[in-house]
Amino acid sequence: MEVITLPGRDIWDSIVRNTRHATFFHSPAWITILEKTYPGYRNNTRAFIFENGSRAILPLMVERGRGVIFKKAKHKSMPLGVYGGIISAAQLSADERQAIFRHLTASDIHDLKLVAAPLDNQEYPAHFKRTPLLTHLLSLEGGFERIRGGFSRGQKSNINQARKKGVTVRVGGTEEDYRRYFHIYQDTLKRWGAQAGARYPWGLFRNLCEARSPDIKLWLAEKEGKAIAGVIALYCNATALYWHGCSLQGYFDHYPNNLLHAEIIRDACERGYARYDLSPSGGYEGVIRFKDSFSAQRVGFNAYHWKKKAL
Repeated sequence: MEVITLPGRDIWDSIVRNTRHATFFHSPAWITILEKTYPGYRNNTRAFIFENGSRAILPLMVERGRGVIFKKAKHKSMPLGVYGGIISAAQLSADERQAIFRHLTASDIHDLKLVAAPLDNQEYPAHFKRTPLLTHLLSLEGGFERIRGGFSRGQKSNINQARKKGVTVRVGGTEEDYRRYFHIYQDTLKRWGAQAGARYPWGLFRNLCEARSPDIKLWLAEKEGKAIAGVIALYCNATALYWHGCSLQGYFDHYPNNLLHAEIIRDACERGYARYDLSPSGGYEGVIRFKDSFSAQRVGFNAYHWKKKAL
């Protein structure tokens, strides 16, 4: 097995585009955005080339805290993203998987966290600590009208109410659009208070904008020209994915989030995507029920953690 640290973009993109369960978080574009935003992160991605021609990629970032030497730093696949883990166009054999994990555990990596995508059926070592997680996947087979028919009665009503109250949805792309979104996000963080998880800086959203990638879409819900809610959706292969969203509290009764997701689903159907991933809900029952109301299926996946034993 040949191991390539920091593989070229051509081979990396090729594996991403030919792997069913790959997501935008597995792409070099996501790592570039992270490196531009967070100086404490470094790319340490590995490619694995086997004699039979099989190829695999483990997108990997190193997080170095203040005063932490490189070899003791935490490796993650992938930071800030929903998913990571090994991707390969073909199913890896047991021997190939073992070779990859032998390399990782014998290398300079001392602390490794992986979050496998829901459609990832690769087996991870039994001695890796496993944490079960949950997301929602909505099949887009059959087109939007069929899918809309599966929405709950309440969901359909709320979407109709949003339209009646004058809420409109559009795709944004300018820096000003992203600034409007960031303003809504700041309002959301104040509302969440201590319950807020990661707090993302403006630089992350600016870099998403500056990437000018067709795989990144900022969706904005507006009322009389004012942005009142938004979603950032990421696209890869056959999957459209809800990554981040926020809304202004004063417009909850306008149901902008309901309309946003409906329009994202409509657009994904029209563009031929096979599924919409509504992302994990952090265990919040209200959020889980909201996603259930689109008739999305609850799908489990796993996070894995391994630490090298101290000598």
